[in-house]
Amino acid sequence: MLLTDESQLRKFAVKHRLWQGIPSIERTKKGRTFISFYSGKTSETFGNYEILLKSDDLKNFGDPVAVAYSGKNCRCFDGVLWIDPLGRLWFLWNVQPENMVYAAICDDPDSDELVWSKEFCVGEGVIMNRPTVLSSGEWLFPIAVWKKELHSALRGKNTCKSAAYVYKTVDDGKTFTRMGGASVRGRVFDEHMILELNNKVLKMLVRTNYGIGESYSYDRGKNWTSGQDSGYGGPNSRFHIRRLASGRILLINHYKFTGRNNITALLSEDEGKTFKYSLLLDERANIAYPDAVEGEDGFIYVVYDRERGSYRTSLEEVYKDAREILIAKFTENDIVNGKIISEGSRLKIVASKLGKLDENDADPFEKNRISDSELAEKLINAKKENAVRKIFELYSFNCINIRDYDAQKLDRLISEFKASGSCDKQLLAQIIGFVRKVPAEKKEVIPIIEKVTDYIGKNLNEDITVNLLAEHTGISVYYLSHLFKSVTGTTIIKYRNELRLTKAKIMLINSDDTVNDIAHSVGFCSGAYFTKIFSRLEKITPTEYRKLNKR
Repeated sequence: MLLTDESQLRKFAVKHRLWQGIPSIERTKKGRTFISFYSGKTSETFGNYEILLKSDDLKNFGDPVAVAYSGKNCRCFDGVLWIDPLGRLWFLWNVQPENMVYAAICDDPDSDELVWSKEFCVGEGVIMNRPTVLSSGEWLFPIAVWKKELHSALRGKNTCKSAAYVYKTVDDGKTFTRMGGASVRGRVFDEHMILELNNKVLKMLVRTNYGIGESYSYDRGKNWTSGQDSGYGGPNSRFHIRRLASGRILLINHYKFTGRNNITALLSEDEGKTFKYSLLLDERANIAYPDAVEGEDGFIYVVYDRERGSYRTSLEEVYKDAREILIAKFTENDIVNGKIISEGSRLKIVASKLGKLDENDADPFEKNRISDSELAEKLINAKKENAVRKIFELYSFNCINIRDYDAQKLDRLISEFKASGSCDKQLLAQIIGFVRKVPAEKKEVIPIIEKVTDYIGKNLNEDITVNLLAEHTGISVYYLSHLFKSVTGTTIIKYRNELRLTKAKIMLINSDDTVNDIAHSVGFCSGAYFTKIFSRLEKITPTEYRKLNKR
């Protein structure tokens, strides 16, 4: 439900929030700024809630003016703000395990007293980006039904198959119709957005494990083409794309990144084919999830989060994170010039920053401080499908803090535990104790993922295995596999193969090398095997691909 009473909102104030992230932003005609984001206990789980703040000067956002919260057994998350063509402010949020998108509408968002409609259901799935208004008048809401494995423990059953759908309304949001959906290769949480091109074709951009995928609809959203790589890149994270009043296309993405860093505004004058101009908004690490809006004043406003503070194991670890929601304010001229030149433009504006919990709030990590043996017994009695993976989720480590531990010993313990049928409590307790002794993570080190991807890129034609990479990084084989999959959304081997195909495509269209030579140069054992894999994934042979794309 949507909470608006001041007495109810007090418990969601800054001093009671442990972490926050995944923001959205909107600007009214009179210049009021709204931002939303979600928070909760120690991580993204039941009990999460979506917060709405406002500011009339872009300096003071104050306490929440509304909160979407459905109790400790539900999860409200990933909110979206949008001002429709009628000037109404939509506050949308997602609810699990119901798997539904809800919304409430404020008719006059510039009013001193905000009045909201009764919340209502928009559709089944998850929305993470604002709707698109077509030139023909329809409003399209991007709502995805996730793959079944994504956050499966928090979700109920879906009634329709997994895809990145669009919902259409032709009566100003009174009723909605689910249209077609795209299933783009490598899609992760979807987080899709819709662009209407000048030729009236609809272009869908989707988050994937290789950056951003794309799909097209030639019948206004009823059907979508099979997805392919857009070529825009990105580190498997949310991006933002929109058409500006000038007709140019704005893309906010991680550019020349080494992780979730280098959030950049990019500008296209050729319908998104190329992005000639760019402006670096924030170069720091652990910044992500941009959302943007174009104000009536001609400025572009971008909101994003930095070091959310979730998924930590103690208050001490949480307090080391910035836990900030930031805003960038700039113009198209700033992007064209590659630097801030416009009066009034500003970067890295802190809209919300968390400090320490109120002294009267309980330590949320206290109840998790149990012995190695107690935790082992709890995991086994709970019949966890993968108790070892759960341990790695609870206790993370990085390049610096794994230097002084015996990776081979850890792998040996895990192998023995698996051989026992994953039921030996003593062995599991040893694994827990081993992992717990690793020092706390240090943020200034180069991430393991970057080290792995860099090695693969430089040795692409070699027989790269997970064991070899584990030896190269000095980390447990089991932990490395878990970490890579949890961060990137794909396995090490799939990533290696995708990189090989990408390099092969570049060589096909930019060289006269034979298919056989290209296959060997990127690490395939033979030209025939390369052609088989290429054809299965791309639905076209390497030779045909070359004919279509070589210039």
